[in-house]
Amino acid sequence: MHDYLTIIDNINHKFEQFKLLVLQETKEVEELENFHLTPQQEIIMFYIIRNEPVIANDIAHHFGISKSAVSQVISKLEEIKMIDRQENSINRRETFIYLGDRGQEFHQLLNKIDAILVEKYYSKVTLTELENVLDTLNKIVGT
Repeated sequence: MHDYLTIIDNINHKFEQFKLLVLQETKEVEELENFHLTPQQEIIMFYIIRNEPVIANDIAHHFGISKSAVSQVISKLEEIKMIDRQENSINRRETFIYLGDRGQEFHQLLNKIDAILVEKYYSKVTLTELENVLDTLNKIVGT
């Protein structure tokens, strides 16, 4: 148990160092603040970006939160043009959620940041090493 705690402490320390490095050297990360998203809104935006189009039930199920909680977040995201909603023509009780204009800008900025991180940092290791990190993280989170 002690060995695990020591390793986890070292991993956390490296994550903190990496986060500081990224914040200091990547001005684009600061631009994310211009979207004024709460952590919950940001996580839901990541989900929408990866799974577009989605419905509110998908989000509620994925995060294990109530549909009313999702509805509140979605309403706010729509208000600030991060998302658009469109009625499902086949099932009118269902509404598809897509990226709105600001959501598209947010997505493009995330892609730009990823490209910078690949160029500056991730390219320092092999794809196999990155795949091993991903495999380890998948085992930890159970996917």
